[in-house]
Amino acid sequence: MKTLVTTMLLGSAVCFQAADWPNWRGPDHNGISQETDWSEKWGSSGPKRLWNASVGTGVATVSVADGRVFTMGNKSNRDSVYALEEATGDILWRHSYSEALSPKQYDGGPSATPTADGEYVYTLSKTGKAFCLEASTGDEVWNRDLKQLYSLPTPTWGFASSALIHGDKVVYNVGSRGIALSKTNGSLKWKTASGTPGYATPVRYDHRGTEAFIMFGPSYAYGVNAATGKQLWSKSFKSSDINAADPVLYDGKIFLTSSSRDGELIELSGTSTSSKWKNRNMRIYLNAGVVIGDYLYGADGTTNRGNTVRCINMETGETEWTKNSIPCASITAADAKLIILSLTGDLYIAEASPSRFMQLAKAKVITGTCLTVPVLANRSLYVRNSRGTLYKLQMSEMVVEPQPLAVNFAGSYLEFSWPAKGNFILESADALGQAADWSEVGGRPPTTEDDRYVVRVRPSAGQQFFRLRSE
Repeated sequence: MKTLVTTMLLGSAVCFQAADWPNWRGPDHNGISQETDWSEKWGSSGPKRLWNASVGTGVATVSVADGRVFTMGNKSNRDSVYALEEATGDILWRHSYSEALSPKQYDGGPSATPTADGEYVYTLSKTGKAFCLEASTGDEVWNRDLKQLYSLPTPTWGFASSALIHGDKVVYNVGSRGIALSKTNGSLKWKTASGTPGYATPVRYDHRGTEAFIMFGPSYAYGVNAATGKQLWSKSFKSSDINAADPVLYDGKIFLTSSSRDGELIELSGTSTSSKWKNRNMRIYLNAGVVIGDYLYGADGTTNRGNTVRCINMETGETEWTKNSIPCASITAADAKLIILSLTGDLYIAEASPSRFMQLAKAKVITGTCLTVPVLANRSLYVRNSRGTLYKLQMSEMVVEPQPLAVNFAGSYLEFSWPAKGNFILESADALGQAADWSEVGGRPPTTEDDRYVVRVRPSAGQQFFRLRSE
């Protein structure tokens, strides 16, 4: 006789839609996640560490897409692009090539973050080696040595632009005002002059109805036509060779900042620019801040100067509040909360409020030097130090009763488990009652982990019902 042990409804398209983070600054290219079902209420011991990985020296953050976590690092003067299993942290594949570590006032290693685009992943090394790899296998689709092919100078700290996908192009901040290749085969779409770039990633914006990019060089910011690479405007913004923080968009205007120059909001008018305001309290070093409503939240200072997080009114340029003692912070946000990782590995969660810094939680989550912005994806937070220690931290948990069947989030998967006793089958259907058409989930026996049977499932877009049936 077959006995139904547990039946449950497990959500809808909204509840279980994967919240991947496929590229630098996230799917909306603004550093803000759309996730709402995560929690900072982790208690005095801090968030639970789900897994750890060693990915080599570097400051690349992670991209998360289709159950894989992509990042880069350097070991023994060889760069590696890694694909890790999102649920376990196991290495699925790595693609390695010769590349000097090149430490220079920091630990060295790659600076750019892999960009996932469907079946492919795009990367850039510090010396200009561009790769397109198959996301599932790591097999090389094409590579181009941009420095050698186009006689391009390398900036002081190496190329740092992450790849930006735009239609059939992959775009890098390489050369004076960027370069665009075919994302399919790496052929040249357009290039600009052979000058030295800055360290920011291209930023898409709308130029009076024309798709365009902002390219940040060491002395100027430029607007370029996305289709042709033609210059649309330029704005002088000379710094001490560290224009690294991405330009930030606000209400049709552009915020520029550098660690050695006052933050400035500019407005475009045809081919000219005008300054709306400047604020010397927002000199961002590496990781651009986030704009929520009419306020910019960012970190003022560098690794050896300043230790403040600030809120700036984007309408007026006035400083709303200052929080001290958070050195060289990297900031992302989700659900009107700031997620802040300090240089020394302290994680802060705070309300994104212009009234004052309202801390909700704090924990020491990693040791070493942390110059890499944290990433929230699928209810987990990824933090990394410059020597290559990468942690996945749990930011929420759902367990569905009654037992013996338990359900947890495991990245973009649902993880079903039950005691490893008896003979049970996990089944699913998209309806209940007479319309139910129950079928076995996975089509293969479950794995055994810690005296429990485990099955991991990527949910479909519609509602699903699951049951555990004994034989």
